[in-house]
Amino acid sequence: MRLGHEQVLDAPLDAVWTHFMDLHRIGRCFPGAKVTQVHGDDFVGEIRAKLGPLSLYFDGTGSMTERDADAGRARLAATGQERHGLGKATIDITLKLHPLGDGNRTRAQLATDLVFLGFPMDFGTGLVQRASDPLIDRFLTCMSVPGRGHDEAMEADDDGLDLVRSATDLLGSFRRERRERKRR
Repeated sequence: MRLGHEQVLDAPLDAVWTHFMDLHRIGRCFPGAKVTQVHGDDFVGEIRAKLGPLSLYFDGTGSMTERDADAGRARLAATGQERHGLGKATIDITLKLHPLGDGNRTRAQLATDLVFLGFPMDFGTGLVQRASDPLIDRFLTCMSVPGRGHDEAMEADDDGLDLVRSATDLLGSFRRERRERKRR
């Protein structure tokens, strides 16, 4: 499935680019993820996702396959295997950064190709897109702030990517939209 996200970040392009080139920081900023080893453009990591009382662990490897600072474009590819099951996932993320206005803000665009095999949930692309929006917003915001990229807001995610919480957030957004439509 193909997902797209876009967000304006309150940071200059050079700072955001530097943060995205730090593979450890990417792991610290993404909810439930951890990069455990980096060798040049290659990395080893894990993602923990919670599905109610169940925890799913994926171990994987990946690589920064493209870095073009002049074009503000980077590409990351990774594959993962569920530790205690048959699930597999592959992901290919393309990042495009564009400076805005006076150069103190940056538009970040992420295009994600995601494939799950044997994963315990089968969601439609539209549902996955909407459920991933708040996660990617938090990730991109973390990637734009100075420092190590693991502030108090991110510490809540140390327990893993909570899929039930994400689904609950998604259902809440559906209810808000329905109420707003009724008001019109």
